[in-house]
Amino acid sequence: MTGLIVDGSGFELVLGDERIGPLRALESTDTEFLEQLTAQYVRAVHANSDSVLLELGRKLFSWLDGQQGQLRTWLERATAPEVLEVRGPQWPSHTAWAVLRAPFELLAWPDGSFLAGEGLTRFCVARRLGSPLQPATPDGFRLGLAFMASSPMGQHELDFEAEETAILDAVGDARVDLLVEDTGDPEQLGERLSDAGLPVVHLSCHGLNAWPGKGGEPVLLMEDSTGGPRPTTASELVGHLPKDTRLVFVSACLTATGADDSTRLPAGTERKGGPGPGGRPELLAHSLSTSLVSAGVPAVIGWDGSVNDRAATKFAEHLYRALTNRTDLAVAVGDARRALLDSDDPVVRADWHMARLWLGQAGGGQVVAGRRKRSMVSAVHGTKRFLDQKSQVPVAKAQMFVGRRDELRRALRALRDGEHAGVLLQGQGRLGKSSLAARIVDRTAGDYAVAVVFGDYGASAILNAIRDAVRTDQKARELIDAGIARVRDRPEAIGEVLIDLLSGPCAQAGDGHKPLLLVIDDLEQILASNAAGPHRVVPEHALVLAAVLRAFEPAETDSRLLLTSRFVFTLDGAENTLERIQLRPLSTVAQRKLHRRHQALAPADRQDKRADLAQRAVTASRGNPGLQDLICLRLVYNDQVPLSRAEAAVSQMEDYLRQGDLPSDGEVREFLENLALDALLDEAGTPARALLRAVTLFDLPVPEPVVEILADHVGGTPTRLRDLGLLEPYPDPHGTGGTALAANPLAAGRIPPLSTAERSTLAAITVEVLLAAWTPDTESQGRTTEQDLQLTRLSLAADNPSVTATCAAGAVTHLRAGVAAEASTLGHDAISLLDRHHRSVPVLLLRVTADAALTSGDGTLGHALLDRAVRQTATENHEDPLERARVLAERARRILTTGDLRQAEQLIHQAHALFTAKESDGEAAAATGVLGDILFQRGDYDEALRIRRDIELPVYERLGDTHATAVTWGQIGDILFRRGDYDEALRIRRDIELPVYERLGDTHATAVTWGQIGDIAERRGDYDEALRIRREVQLPVYERLGDTHATAVTWGQIGDILFQRGDYDEALRIRRDIELPVYERLGDTHATAVTWGQIGDILFRRGDYDEATRLQLKRLEVHTRLGDLDGIAGANWDLARLNLSQQDHESAAPRLIESYSINRRLQRAEGIAVVGTTLAQLLAAAGETVQARQIADESLQAATKIENQALVEQLNSLIDRLDQGNEHE
Repeated sequence: MTGLIVDGSGFELVLGDERIGPLRALESTDTEFLEQLTAQYVRAVHANSDSVLLELGRKLFSWLDGQQGQLRTWLERATAPEVLEVRGPQWPSHTAWAVLRAPFELLAWPDGSFLAGEGLTRFCVARRLGSPLQPATPDGFRLGLAFMASSPMGQHELDFEAEETAILDAVGDARVDLLVEDTGDPEQLGERLSDAGLPVVHLSCHGLNAWPGKGGEPVLLMEDSTGGPRPTTASELVGHLPKDTRLVFVSACLTATGADDSTRLPAGTERKGGPGPGGRPELLAHSLSTSLVSAGVPAVIGWDGSVNDRAATKFAEHLYRALTNRTDLAVAVGDARRALLDSDDPVVRADWHMARLWLGQAGGGQVVAGRRKRSMVSAVHGTKRFLDQKSQVPVAKAQMFVGRRDELRRALRALRDGEHAGVLLQGQGRLGKSSLAARIVDRTAGDYAVAVVFGDYGASAILNAIRDAVRTDQKARELIDAGIARVRDRPEAIGEVLIDLLSGPCAQAGDGHKPLLLVIDDLEQILASNAAGPHRVVPEHALVLAAVLRAFEPAETDSRLLLTSRFVFTLDGAENTLERIQLRPLSTVAQRKLHRRHQALAPADRQDKRADLAQRAVTASRGNPGLQDLICLRLVYNDQVPLSRAEAAVSQMEDYLRQGDLPSDGEVREFLENLALDALLDEAGTPARALLRAVTLFDLPVPEPVVEILADHVGGTPTRLRDLGLLEPYPDPHGTGGTALAANPLAAGRIPPLSTAERSTLAAITVEVLLAAWTPDTESQGRTTEQDLQLTRLSLAADNPSVTATCAAGAVTHLRAGVAAEASTLGHDAISLLDRHHRSVPVLLLRVTADAALTSGDGTLGHALLDRAVRQTATENHEDPLERARVLAERARRILTTGDLRQAEQLIHQAHALFTAKESDGEAAAATGVLGDILFQRGDYDEALRIRRDIELPVYERLGDTHATAVTWGQIGDILFRRGDYDEALRIRRDIELPVYERLGDTHATAVTWGQIGDIAERRGDYDEALRIRREVQLPVYERLGDTHATAVTWGQIGDILFQRGDYDEALRIRRDIELPVYERLGDTHATAVTWGQIGDILFRRGDYDEATRLQLKRLEVHTRLGDLDGIAGANWDLARLNLSQQDHESAAPRLIESYSINRRLQRAEGIAVVGTTLAQLLAAAGETVQARQIADESLQAATKIENQALVEQLNSLIDRLDQGNEHE
């Protein structure tokens, strides 16, 4: 044993049989230190702060080293690789958990770097529960790994394909026995593992460290039999794992984080509430990793936080490469961790320390000890087989296969369920049917002898392919050889031969036999169109194919069929034994995945130069992976293709999808001619084309009954369009088992768009039916805001007030994630429609539309809608009191910008009373926060700070509202910034706010926070960094969201920097042409007044003292009316400077005194330093040396605090002169 042994009362460092130093007691101060350090670690992880992590590692080193240098001695005596095993009891106490959960991975030399980064010593950390036992001796085989990804519907989609591919690339197909289970279902995994004999299980999925529905226990979000979420605890998972499992790698976020830790944020989403009640007290400290270890798994690797997909993939790649080389498990984990630490990719490097290795009593040591191959087929057997068979037809390589998880899962289920003879993969050309078939073969090749038929579909060719597949099975081979002559003379006799084969040696696995998987690819080559229905098999192949299909009787054989075709077909009912799976275009997420794969193959400079063009190429591909591969990878990113050709190809493709001509680019033209979209549309016939045009009314897939209503109106049938791949199926959004349909996006681009009149007619007959279909019976699952947007657009086209009233607020809310002006326009249109029909406008619609209008810069409309909402809630007694409170609160927030603080205060007190009466604690706290905003604007920073710290934060933290907590911390940072405490303000921005906003995907709040970091950089004189933040971070976000106010403010901040650099012309243009029009249009009197003052500053520098004075007096009048002390102080300071420039010391003195007094009251360090320096100089010149010295001392302290070296030197010089003058006296 080498490492740290801890029990409930103390710990010792040991090296072999020797204790290093004394046994040390664990005092309460030690527990407190470790828990605080772990909490700091969590905050540093959220903030991605390398410097903080290094400092924590040094602190932990010093604690473990103690007064006698125990850790140093241990490190001096330990030999490489240095394995620090932290061992605790099997059921640790609270104190022991504090030690076990400390981030020892961060250990760093007190004046140096991380121990984990030292390649010579190879320092690594493992944790063990219980006393060690002798691990079982590994078998003599090479690495055996079972990989399963789970990505249930409704969850953020992981890039699990990249993780699987990275493992294969790192280890090599010839050095690993890999079994991949695609169902995501732990029960299916258990069945596949039961006789595989694989020691390592790798699970790639989402994880949460506390699931309310499971008593607050940690869970993995796995899948049920239909692909829905199946939260799985450690005890449930262990029940499906074989007893010979040696290592489980749970590559999921928070799987090494205890259930009692509510500080970690799940990846990509906000988690509210803490863990629920559990069983035994110590169980709450368990993570899913430690729970698995306690349940008997020898070793578990998990992540102590939300890990990035790329980091997880890179870690797995290095881990399995090391294990394959028979490296000790703890050392392999340490080496993988070091690989992340050494990465040049900052995203990968950020998570280097998160992996945790937990060992049970029998865990550790080598996982792999031999090189022998198990009797398994290669994990990419199918892909290789297809690439060999179909060299002339592209099949996606493993690293390019993305986005077919649902279809793959359905196909595997159909092949295994015993009810189907096989699967038909059907869909438009180049959607990836052959690639999916190859993937299915990859997943099932160990279960079947695989025969692939392509190009030649004659009976002899089919039998030859089967003979090649079963060549090692003598009985099967002999049966085929005996039947070949019969089939040559009478092709339909193939059915008799296959029946004998499939009911005989290929009936089931065993005794050296395997069932057959017969793949017939690109079946459309022998299909003929049929105006009366589905395609038919051409006569010369019909009898043979019918015989083949009928031979695969699922009740008599485990052998199966796998067919791919662009079209469905009819063959006298023989096709009915196949499960039809129609492929649809790649989802947006899958398109992004494929794009990332393409980017990775291009040089970095080409990625940057052609980023916009590549995005256009992805959009023009409309989800067709073959087309995306051609345009994006082989044209846009190809260094052999000139930019002009790539641009022309993309532009011509865009034109083609607007009913234009075929592109002139040879490759693109050939691709589209092969798709034959126009020919398919002609084949569909006039009624079906009319139906397809009608379906383009919808932006989302809609339930099939809705499409049937359109068919009744315009003709055609959905079945006909589906058979041709022109109409594509999607899962029903409410899981009723029905099908939703959408027009194929490439085909839709080849038909004329609907006219306004047509849209109106079709919307009128479908909108209410669609609303009913999308409104579930249960309250637990409502419509999405995206569905509300679709319904609202239809209801506006149909002039339907009922649906508009129901859905418009959700529609506006959905659009608010994008350009605010679009949301405002839609909301205003909806309100106008309701008014025209004399229907009551929902208050929520008024509120969200007002918010969108104000954000977009339409102050007149925004304030009018809020006023209307206030009046409406005051007169309608049936309105929810909470709704009225929300309206009052929102109106108060908006009035703050117009300057009527008294009215805002009255409104917010009313809102607070209503929130409190209805026990809405979070909203009541937020209302109090608005009162804090009022106090902040008035300059009462102390009371505003008290509200933030004592009222708001405790409520938000208790409710688990991480976003509101971050916002409140940001408001605390605003006060600290005003008072010159830039270090603490910067810490709040970086360590508290940014991590929350980035993980929640709140791009607007992220941009605002970066802007506040820019404010600090500007105050510290780092104008280049401040300007970079304004131009590269803030402006793109605000402009994309259509936030005109924030855009104007940011331009104003750019103007501040230009002013400091002497570019007065450009600064003046920004003030007059960009900022003022926005603020005046929004009625933002405060920002307008500030901008007048900034224009006055420019005019002052240019010597136009009269106009500058007029503007500053105008500004002072507004600030005085608003009660804005900070603005009053600033205006007086600017007026005093104007007075001093004209030698009017008498007028300047009272203005300086008032400005200085306000800044002292506000504790504004910058104002005290700047104004105080001038005031002290003026008093000194007037002979008021005692008062001048007092003010100079205060100003010097403030200047030192804000790190303004020029003022410090100026004040020191003044103080020296004052002191010398006093000595002379």
